[in-house]
Amino acid sequence: MQQSFVWEGLLYDTEEHCAVNYHSDEIIIRSEIEGWAGKLPVYIEYFLKLTTNWEVLEIDMRYTLRQEEHHHVYTRNGAIWTNKSGADLADFGEAVFVDISFTPLTNTLPIRSLNFIEGEPQQISVVYFDVLENTISHKVQRYTKKGGNSWMYENTDDDFSALITTDDNGFVTDYPNIFKLLKTK
Repeated sequence: MQQSFVWEGLLYDTEEHCAVNYHSDEIIIRSEIEGWAGKLPVYIEYFLKLTTNWEVLEIDMRYTLRQEEHHHVYTRNGAIWTNKSGADLADFGEAVFVDISFTPLTNTLPIRSLNFIEGEPQQISVVYFDVLENTISHKVQRYTKKGGNSWMYENTDDDFSALITTDDNGFVTDYPNIFKLLKTK
């Protein structure tokens, strides 16, 4: 089964076309993001291989920034992350999720994976890809189910938070002033 999503970036003038493919033993996500971050053209392609519980097994991401191409490939086996040459990446900790700065799709991963009780926050570890800064780091984030399809998302290392809305399957429909779902199939 496949689901397709188109999101509009509101903070930056971008559009994302994303395909989520469900298989018996894995979930495969392919996506393409194009647009502008201010006066800077942005193009991003990413591939995620997930467990059926929405935990990341592999990320392959390419993007062009300031006319430079970047390519990152990382895999996770248990609590160990490695790069494409097989080197261990201890800095990624035991993160089982990723967060990519230009997409709301990565918010879906913990929402679908974890069992939430309304009002009780859950902290997660992520590998965070800040495309504009071209940095990759380990971050701790917090999600709290607020009721219905509303979730409070919080960074733990600064004061950023957002009340995001999802559809019944945990895909972001509204991330105020940052992303908006345009259509789904």
